[in-house]
Amino acid sequence: MNAEMKPRRPRLLLAALVCRAGEIVSIEDIIDVVWGEDPPVTVRSQVQICVSAARRLLADVGMGDALKTHPFGYSLVLEPGQRDVDDFSRLVSEARAACDAGHFEGAVRSYRSALSLWRGPALSGLDSDVLRRKAVALNEERLTVLEDCIDVELLRGRERNLLSELTSHVSENPLREKLRGQLMLALHRAGRRTDALQVYREGRGRMLEDLGLEPSAELQRLEKEILNDAPELIPAYTQARGPAVPRQLPPRSGHFVGRDDIVEKLGAVLVGKPESGHPGTRSVNVYGQGGVGKTSLAVHVAHQVVQEHFTDGQLYYDLHGSEPSSVAAARVLDHFLRTLGVLPSNIPEGVDERAAMFRSCVADREMLVVLDDAADEAQIRPLLPGGHNCAVLITSRRSQPGIPTLQDVRLDVLSGPQAVELLRRFIGDKRIQAEPDAVAEVVRIADGLPLALSIVGTRLAAAPHRTVSFIAHRMYDDRRRLDELVHGNQAVRTTIASTYDALHPPLRRLLSKLSLFDMETIPGWMAGAVTGLGTEEAHDLMDEAAACQLLTPVEAEPTDHPRYRIHNLIRLFLKETASQLTQAERRDAVRHVTGAWLALVDEAHRQLYGGDFTLVRGQSPRWEPPRDVVGQVVTDPLGWMDGERSGLLAAIAVAGEYGFDEACWDLAVALVTLFEVRRYHDDWKDTHETALNLVLRTGNVRGEAATRCSLGSLYLSQRNVEKALPYLEKARSLFEELCDVGGMALSARNIALTWHIQGSLDKALREYEHAADLFLEVGDPVGRAHVWCNTAQIHVSRGDLAMAEQQLTAALRTCQDVGNPRVTCQVLFRLGELQLVRGHAERSLGYFRKALAIVRTQADQEGEGYVQRGLGRAHLVLGNLAEAARCFQSALSVADTTGSLQDAALAKGGLAEVYLAQGQHQRARALLEQALRVISGSGDTETSARFSALLARVS
Repeated sequence: MNAEMKPRRPRLLLAALVCRAGEIVSIEDIIDVVWGEDPPVTVRSQVQICVSAARRLLADVGMGDALKTHPFGYSLVLEPGQRDVDDFSRLVSEARAACDAGHFEGAVRSYRSALSLWRGPALSGLDSDVLRRKAVALNEERLTVLEDCIDVELLRGRERNLLSELTSHVSENPLREKLRGQLMLALHRAGRRTDALQVYREGRGRMLEDLGLEPSAELQRLEKEILNDAPELIPAYTQARGPAVPRQLPPRSGHFVGRDDIVEKLGAVLVGKPESGHPGTRSVNVYGQGGVGKTSLAVHVAHQVVQEHFTDGQLYYDLHGSEPSSVAAARVLDHFLRTLGVLPSNIPEGVDERAAMFRSCVADREMLVVLDDAADEAQIRPLLPGGHNCAVLITSRRSQPGIPTLQDVRLDVLSGPQAVELLRRFIGDKRIQAEPDAVAEVVRIADGLPLALSIVGTRLAAAPHRTVSFIAHRMYDDRRRLDELVHGNQAVRTTIASTYDALHPPLRRLLSKLSLFDMETIPGWMAGAVTGLGTEEAHDLMDEAAACQLLTPVEAEPTDHPRYRIHNLIRLFLKETASQLTQAERRDAVRHVTGAWLALVDEAHRQLYGGDFTLVRGQSPRWEPPRDVVGQVVTDPLGWMDGERSGLLAAIAVAGEYGFDEACWDLAVALVTLFEVRRYHDDWKDTHETALNLVLRTGNVRGEAATRCSLGSLYLSQRNVEKALPYLEKARSLFEELCDVGGMALSARNIALTWHIQGSLDKALREYEHAADLFLEVGDPVGRAHVWCNTAQIHVSRGDLAMAEQQLTAALRTCQDVGNPRVTCQVLFRLGELQLVRGHAERSLGYFRKALAIVRTQADQEGEGYVQRGLGRAHLVLGNLAEAARCFQSALSVADTTGSLQDAALAKGGLAEVYLAQGQHQRARALLEQALRVISGSGDTETSARFSALLARVS
């Protein structure tokens, strides 16, 4: 039954799915096919519309279930015989197999059956750049198969029957040299040598005219052979057959997925001509961690390229380079030489002599040599052919930079959609669609490692009664995950161990120690901290670990400050090996790393605050990090802390695990600025609860006081005064017992802020003044400046603008003297607000703009929201309504990014005032109603009353 789909977009979508039948085609790929480089904003909904249209058409022809939906895209599942290109490929494979077996008549029948499936150019009438590129490849494949077929028919002496067909094909493809050569050969064998030479001359003229190039050396040679009536032109079927052609490739995996870019790259290297003047072979080394799929990729690529190249055969050998005893090159050469027909008695003993004989044997042959799981350059070098006719495909766990003729290509883990597709190949689409969440969890846990995914897929395929959730649950526990990833002779733990066990002891100990820290990425300097080695020696160890693929460099470009990632399953293995370290070794590693983080965070705090101000520091020992790392902190302290957030959180967690109470609370409290500015409230709460539980167990009173005081600050930042106050009062009590003046000052300041927020201004002012006296006693000018910034707000609310300006001016001078950009910004903001109250809107803009420059330098999004609202108010007063609207909209955008409903409500209220001034009452009413729903429950009575009054004006 046939059906026609006329709408363009569904036709393109269906064509894309048909071209990749059986694969999951991502939504991004579909967009590329249908819309190209300029998709509309609503493209994803339009994709769904196209899919629905395609489904209706398929349902009309009884294929309603063929189009499947996946979490990452769509797939078209076809039965055998429903796609002509599959039949074409099958018939071509049968033809080539028949050729290899010497069954030429059967080969011709299969070739001709394959070619008869074509009804014109591929994918004609589809205006998509992606599909046009696919069509070019398909049309090229058709011509290649046609040439192969004609080669076999010429071999069987059917040149006269081919003359008409060849003439037509050469006319249609005048620059196709293979077809022109076949026509020349057929004419010559048919006794028409003059016509054959004329075909050459016409082709040469066309090539010079169109391309400016002479015909290929092969075509020129054929012309000379025709002129000389060379015996080589006698049909091959009249000549004796030589020795059997070696075809040693293992069968390709039926579960190979993805890797399209690398497959294309490897194929191009293997079949491409060497660079001009390049004496080496066409050789490439695919390297990557164990289990990443190197062998599967190599075999897949090899089978692809031998369909049209390397007619003299393929050699394959598993070198077992990842095992303790790899295969000696001499043994491999003995195998190759015997395969190539050398009598055992003629094979020399020495490896160099065998290598020389091997190079001689393959010098004039076009062969592919596949060396699987190579150990190192010493094993590889003797096995490389010397000429340019052969290609070499190597897999290894290391790059091989010492062999100049060898191109290194690194293979990484699978992407999420590729990992899902691999599982689908094992367990089918039905089970994938039935449990998408469980499938996603398995993919996450396996971290894209093909070996792990294949083991899971094999186990599930062998147990069709088991759900994906069942094995996902069993893999969830870190302690048993590697135990689950075993099937038959495949085991992830064994694969990783084969690399780890070959390392020298210092490197093994380094990796085991690094595994103690659950970080997203590891900075290179940590190697020095955990080993106690100098910078250069530590970096050498990290480079060696990366070369063995147990660490993966994060940066694609060279850097002086490398970072590394540990694959999740490798990390679990290394955690197991960490149990072989002594308790003292593990504790020393944790102590040194947390000491290094503390030293770096101390420096970041000094850069932000101008010194060790407004902070209770612990007595945990510091470890001096390299100077260049300190330089990174100085350049951008807040950005550095944000970039190292994963490592800092991991250090707090492991310090808690090993009972280092002083380091745990010290580091947690030191990170409050990061948590506050970036609104990492969950991190703030989690790290401080870890620290508080630990100091309570160990009886660390000062640590308890500091942690409670910081938790009180967290709840204050969330406007949760009732929860903040008990923490702060307990912290002050403990600091008073310890006579810790700095801690008492911080507690008093924060308690004053609770009264301030609640509107108890007299109590707040007294508490602020007490805090200022304590900051003066302890020598903390920044603490005093921060207090003045807060008390100034109270004076403004009471109309004492002169006192407010006096305090803010003193605070600004203090912060600028010590070099504290953070509190400077806060003071500038308050000065801007004060000028607005005084009626000096133009002057307030200057203060707000200075504050904006600081918050943007520090990437302080919450701070930018505050400043943008201040700018908006100033512009509103000045009548700059368009600029006011822009500022409030920027503030609203920031609030949406940070997730602050309170800030968003304030921005909406400001924007509503702009709309009121513009006469857009309906828009103003909508924004005020949204804002009041949030503000009315926040305790901010003043703002709530103002917004209510504005709403009353437009209701």
